[in-house]
Amino acid sequence: MDVNFQPRLFIFIAAFIAVLFIFFPQFSVYQLASVTEAVITEMDDYVILFSTVVLVICFALCISPLGKTTLGDEAPEFGIVIWLVMLFTTGMGSGLVFWGVAEPIYHFSNMPPITYDGDPKDAALGLTYFHWGIHAWGLYALAGLLIGWQVYINKRPMRISASLSKSERPKWLAIVDLIAVLAILFGIAGVLANTMALVEQGIRSVTGIEQDLTAMRVVLTVVVGTLFMVSSALGLKKGIKRLSCFNMWLMVAIFGFVLVNVDIFAVAGRMMSSITAYIVLLPQVSLAAIEGGEKWSQGWTVIYLIWWISWAPFVGPFIARISRGRTVRQFLICTIFIPTLASIMWFSGFAGAVFESSYLTEVVQAVNQDYTKGLFTFFAQLPMSDVLSTAALLLLLTFVISSSDSAIYSACMLMDDTRTSSKICWSIIVVTMGIALAIINNVDLNKQVAIVGAIPFILVMITQILVVVYHKIVFWWQRSQATYSSS
Repeated sequence: MDVNFQPRLFIFIAAFIAVLFIFFPQFSVYQLASVTEAVITEMDDYVILFSTVVLVICFALCISPLGKTTLGDEAPEFGIVIWLVMLFTTGMGSGLVFWGVAEPIYHFSNMPPITYDGDPKDAALGLTYFHWGIHAWGLYALAGLLIGWQVYINKRPMRISASLSKSERPKWLAIVDLIAVLAILFGIAGVLANTMALVEQGIRSVTGIEQDLTAMRVVLTVVVGTLFMVSSALGLKKGIKRLSCFNMWLMVAIFGFVLVNVDIFAVAGRMMSSITAYIVLLPQVSLAAIEGGEKWSQGWTVIYLIWWISWAPFVGPFIARISRGRTVRQFLICTIFIPTLASIMWFSGFAGAVFESSYLTEVVQAVNQDYTKGLFTFFAQLPMSDVLSTAALLLLLTFVISSSDSAIYSACMLMDDTRTSSKICWSIIVVTMGIALAIINNVDLNKQVAIVGAIPFILVMITQILVVVYHKIVFWWQRSQATYSSS
């Protein structure tokens, strides 16, 4: 079989889906959303439990002798700071900008029936940390470790299917790679469309414009797609690394500006008390949907967890690719805890500042009307609000470019086809799907479509875990038998 046949076939299948999105949105987009809605309703407890089991596995690996194992024989390719920056900006940078104010404020005004005796504001932040914290990054970390172990320890190709078979190119498991790539495409298309929704709201906030901006969303989607296609084509060091560093510096600048214009001591106190709430709430929310609040859990927790799984096929291989030379323990601890701490600081700095302000009611009303209004309603209360809003829009766009170029890079790695022409094809497909969602312009619908590809990938991750466990058991058994025979 022609070595390039399989990647071409996958590109054709993905292109066909993209065409359906553009020409038959009512059939394709809404039908997919109805499928995810049914799965979320029926599988809510299992998804939550799965994410917790993954986190327990990560902790067990950290303290086990395997934690000392180094991924590969070479020194780390990237310094610790650059490595962490690339981890963070790829994993969820744009989402923090989108939900930094909106999500905690929404939970505060629409609190599920949890058992917590403390301040509801702390509980709202604690629930947000649950969605963006160790559970999310545990999924990323294990996905990355499963690939990294196969590549650097077992010397296997960087393909999802290669972790399930001893064959170099297991043709009968090619469907697994297709599932992974489709999960990547759906996940990035949903994020791209949500980004356009927030950008639109930011432009309205800065300019006061009121007319329909559908054309602007479409054009901006094409522009962003062109930029992440170029960044991905430039590769890790020229494109993705530089853009990740720019994102982090701009993020730090915006965060610092916000802190100097709010009550920083009150925000710091809120962060500490909300971390306590996070720890207290974890046992309630980590094993099943909240009793009596199943709809809330399905609409927030389950969608988030499946969304992280939809990103795992590209975040996992990507962080495995940039983590050569790290020990398993360092890989897991840094991947799970450092981005979690950064996310906590971001949410407490933005939503925490709103909670400590006199304009909380105004922001609550804005968020309940439209998620995208929360951030800019908050910015309107600060000095140089238009400049701050413009900087946030730039950060949002560069974050989504950074995440998307990493996704395209990973899709090509999974296909074992890193040609520039393939990167262009995958980018065009993502942009086409993003345009269809941007035209519909429904944030909740975007979230549902983004997780479509993750639903079958959950089964893939479970199979990967079972295969690794099976091989370890066989290895230990054979070694014990050899030791017994020699004695």
